[in-house]
Formats: sequence, structure tokens, C-alpha cells
Amino acid sequence: MTVRIDWTISRYLVREVALYTTLGFLAATPVVMIPNLLARADEFLVAGVTTRDQIDLAMCVIPLVVGYALPIAFLFGAMMAIGRLSGDLEITAMRSCGFGTSAILIPVLGLGALVSAGTAYLMIEVEPRAKREIVEIGLRVAARGSLIEEGNFVSLGRRMIFVRRRHPDLRLEGVMISDSSQDDRTFHVFAERGQFLYDDASGDLTLRLENGDMRMLPAPSLDFEEYRISFESFDYTFLALALGHGELRLRMDQLGLHELRDAVARLEAGERLPELRYRNPRIYSTQLHRILSIPLASVLLAWVGVPLGMQGFVRSRAWGMIMALALLVGYYGMFVYVQDASRMGSAPAYLLIWIPNAILLVAGAALVWAARRIR
Repeated sequence: MTVRIDWTISRYLVREVALYTTLGFLAATPVVMIPNLLARADEFLVAGVTTRDQIDLAMCVIPLVVGYALPIAFLFGAMMAIGRLSGDLEITAMRSCGFGTSAILIPVLGLGALVSAGTAYLMIEVEPRAKREIVEIGLRVAARGSLIEEGNFVSLGRRMIFVRRRHPDLRLEGVMISDSSQDDRTFHVFAERGQFLYDDASGDLTLRLENGDMRMLPAPSLDFEEYRISFESFDYTFLALALGHGELRLRMDQLGLHELRDAVARLEAGERLPELRYRNPRIYSTQLHRILSIPLASVLLAWVGVPLGMQGFVRSRAWGMIMALALLVGYYGMFVYVQDASRMGSAPAYLLIWIPNAILLVAGAALVWAARRIR
């Protein structure tokens, strides 16, 4: 069978889909961005946030938003464009002029392939780096003093800090520090007052303490006794990136493609990787196949949606929006289910995670075959 494709028709279809995709992107971006910002509001709506911090955070969040909003926008764009063309009988006119299913489907799938390629780049390369940078921004903000809570014990990995009173200029009164970050000794520091300092260049956090005592406790295996030192001035310094988990441990979504592959191989070989937050290789294997499979959603959803529209299921822009929403809910609902099953070890990740894509591929092939039979 000869596939007849007219470049004028193709450009027209691409322009229509791109127009509605742009409108969909403008609508979907706030929906995706607001939960991202709310999820981090408690980290950044604190004293000490500078304009530079806000700009850096925006530069990290924007690629994350685009990576998830663009596929959604493309599906809405494709379905709404097909709905308009179907409602205005333009698809019927194209068919009467001898343009078959392929002439309509191929330009849309070509645009979908570009969206999928862009999404893949964002998810595989940009997203892990952006999420690491978000953590560093949070630490930088916290290191300026927002992590010190007046009247509360604050745990910073293997350190604990208590401050009876904190002034707006980061002067402190009644400071207690318990440090067990080194295995061979633990020490406690008590000071009447102090100052909270942060070196942005080195990332060092310093508590400049005055008028206090330090009590040194040896490890049980060592033979020297505990001792006590009084001081008039003492600088307690540690690296800000060690906040929260001792050494900063990486989440699965902070690892790139090659790092995920390496983590899976080494964990399956029985190695202990202290830099990782989880010890279960299934978690990293699931994330590996997730970032490879989700970018294909754009082209596969269009593969299903376009022939649906050509068969009369999408009769207007409103119906196109409803159909796009139904496809998105169905696809991502299946994906959440198989993702959870993969993490629990119900079956290998390389089988489970690809099930939603396989279903779309088969369903789309059946719909395209049915659309070809329409005369």
C-alpha cells in the first residue's frame, strides 16, 4: 500500500497541533508547578532567602515543570486539534481527497517524537542534576540560620543543637551542642552565647561560641578518661552539605542513567553504598526503567488518540479535552500501579514498567488498523 503524504497538509496539521499544544502548556504549567512549589514551601519560606536563592530555585524547578507539563500539553494539543478538524469536517475532506490515515497520523507522530526526545533529555540528564541543586540550595538557605529553632532540639545528622534564644541578627543565647560525628569520641559543648555564621564560598557553617565548657567523652575501646575544657571563645565548624543525613545521601531521583545502572549492578552484587539512601536494588531498577519508558508516553498516547479522533470519537475541541484527560488518567494510573508492584518485587522492573507502553502500542495498532478500514 502506497502512503500518500502532502507536505502542505503535514505542515497544516503540525501547526494546528503545535498551536493547541502551546495553549495546553500554558494551562498545564501552573498545575504542575504549584505542587512542586508547595512541596518545597516549608524549606524556602524562611528567613535568609535571598534573590539569588529564588532565581537559582526557579532555574531548577522550571526544567522539572517542563519535563512533565510538555507531554500533557502535547496530548491535549493533538486531541483538541483532531477534535476541531473532525468537528469542521476537515478530516472528512482530507479523506475524500485521497489522504488516508497515514497522511494524518505521521505528522502528529513526528511532532510527538520530538516531544518525547525533549522529555527524555530532561528526565535523564537535567532532572537528576536539578534535584541535587535544589537540595544544595535548601542547605545553603538552612545554613544561614533558618535551621536553628529557638527552644527546640535540632538534629543535624550525628549532631544535635539546642538554642534557648535566637535573635534576628543570628546572635544566640544558651547554646548546647552534642557531637558524635566521629566514632572515637563524643563531645558536648555548653555556651552562654554565640553567633551563627555561614561561609558561602566554602560551604562551612560556624557557631562562634563564648563563655562555655566542652566535655569530651572517649569511645569505650579507648583507655583515656573523659575531660572537661573551659573556654572564652570557641569556633565550632562543619560542612553544610553534611546536614540532615551525616554525609549527604542521594535519592533515586537524583541519579542519572549511568549512575542508576551502576547502583543496580553494585547493589545486586552485594556492595554497600553509603552514599545512597536505599539499599534495595529494585528501587533503583524501577527508577531506571521509569525514566526510559515515560518519555515515550507522548508519541504512544498520540498513536492511540489520533486514530480515535479519526473514527469520530472526538467530535469537537471539548471532546478532545475529555478524551485526552481519559487517556492521561488511564496511562498514569496504570503506571503508578506497575511502579509500586515493581518496587515490591512482584516481577522484574524491565517487565512491569513497560506494560503501560506495551498496552498503548497494541491498542494504537488496532485503532490504526480500524481507521484504515473506514472509507
